[in-house]
Amino acid sequence: MKRRRAPVVLKFGGASLENPARVARDVRAVLAEGAPVVLVASAREGVTDLLMKALARPRDRGAHRELVDALRRRHPGLPPAGRRHLARLRRLLTQVERSPRRDAALADRILSQGERLAVHWLARRLAEEGLPAVPVEADHLGLITDNTYGASLILFDRSGPAVRRGLERRLAHGELPVVTGYFGRSLEGRVATLGRGGSDYAAAGIGALLSASRVELVKRHVAVLSADPREVPEARPIPELSYEEAEELAQFGARVLHPLTIEPARASGITLRVRSLEDPSVVTTIAPPRPGRRNRALTILRPLRLLRLRVPGGRQRPGIVAEVSQRLSAAGVNLVQLYTSSALLCIVLAPHEIVTAIRALAPVTREAAAMLEGPFRVALVTAIGDGVLDDLDRLPADALRGVEGFSATPRALSLAVPLARGSRVLRGLHRALVTEARA
Repeated sequence: MKRRRAPVVLKFGGASLENPARVARDVRAVLAEGAPVVLVASAREGVTDLLMKALARPRDRGAHRELVDALRRRHPGLPPAGRRHLARLRRLLTQVERSPRRDAALADRILSQGERLAVHWLARRLAEEGLPAVPVEADHLGLITDNTYGASLILFDRSGPAVRRGLERRLAHGELPVVTGYFGRSLEGRVATLGRGGSDYAAAGIGALLSASRVELVKRHVAVLSADPREVPEARPIPELSYEEAEELAQFGARVLHPLTIEPARASGITLRVRSLEDPSVVTTIAPPRPGRRNRALTILRPLRLLRLRVPGGRQRPGIVAEVSQRLSAAGVNLVQLYTSSALLCIVLAPHEIVTAIRALAPVTREAAAMLEGPFRVALVTAIGDGVLDDLDRLPADALRGVEGFSATPRALSLAVPLARGSRVLRGLHRALVTEARA
C-alpha cells in the first residue's frame, strides 16, 4: 500500500481570513505539492476583543444583544451549525447576566465561539471555492488540555489518539479539515482556552500530533523582524531562527508568536514557517540551529516595575533567593526577571502585581531585617540570538547608563532600564548589534 505523505498544517490568523479566496489559493498551492492539508483558523479579526468586552460588562443585556448581531454580520452566510452557535452564544451570555460572580470556564466557552463561528463560515466559503472543506471543532475532536482556564496547556499524550484518528480519517476521505484554534477540552470536560495567540500553539500542537512535514503560520501583514518597526523604523525581516531563538523572542515580548508555540515543534522536529499573506516572499523559517548563522533581534517589555530588596548578610543567608521566589509564587505573582548580587535582589514585575508582591515579601523584610525599595518604573530591553554573549563588547556605553539590572544567557542579554529611556536603549542596541553589524 502506498504511504500517504505527511500533512502540512496551515494556520490562518484573524486578519488573514478577510479574503477567503487568498486562503483557498494558499491551500491549493500546498495541495499541488501532493501533500494533504489541515487548516487551523483563528477567530475573525476583532471578534475575540468583542467577546472580551462583553464579558467585562456582565450585566449589560443590551450590549450582549448588540454583540450577537455584530457577529452575525461578521459571518454572513453561516450554515445551520454556525447559526446554532450564535444562538448558543446568546444563551451563554444570559448565564453570565444571571451569574453572581465570574466563572472562568463559562468565560472560556463564550470566548471559544469566535473560532467556532470562523471555521463554519470559512469552510462554507472554501467550499464555494471548490475545496472539500469541513469544519472541525477542537474540543469535539479530542484536543485535551489541563484545567487552567484562560491559559491552558495541551496534554499531548491524552490528545494524540483521538486527534490523529479524527483528522487522518477525514484526510483519507479527501476532505480539508478546517479546525478551530485557541481552545480544547479540559480534563473536567469543559472548554478551555490557550490564551491570546493560542491558535499558533494549537496549530503547532496539531502538527506535532500528526507528525506534519511543516506548520505554516500565515499572518496578513506580520513578519518576524529584528525589532518592532514602530520603535525601530530600520528593522528588517529575519529569514531564519532556531527553535531556541524563536522561543526567547516570544517570551520576551515579540507578539508574532504565542510563547508556547515552539515547544511542540521542537519536540517533534517539525519546521515552522511564519509568513505574510500579503507578501509571500516574507518568510521566517524556524528549525534546528544551523552553524554559522547569526541572528540578532531586539525586544522591549514595558511598562514594568522593579523592587530592590536589600538583605543584610546577603550570601551569608543561604536560601534567601529561594524564599523570595517561593513567597511570590505562593501569592500568584509572575516574575518577569530576577537579578541578584551579594546583598541585593532586584525583582521585575508587571505593574498590577506590585501591591501583591510587597505584601508577600513583608515577612522577609520583617524576619530577615531586609529593606524594600521602590517600585521603580522600568522597561526590559533584550537582545536575542545564538551566541549573543559574543556581543558584550559591542554594547554601547549609552545603553548601559542607568541600568537597574542585567542578565545574560547564551541566547539573550536583558537590560532593565529606566522606563523613560526604554525606546532610546532599544534603538541604540539595534543600531550596534543589527544595523552596524551588517554594514
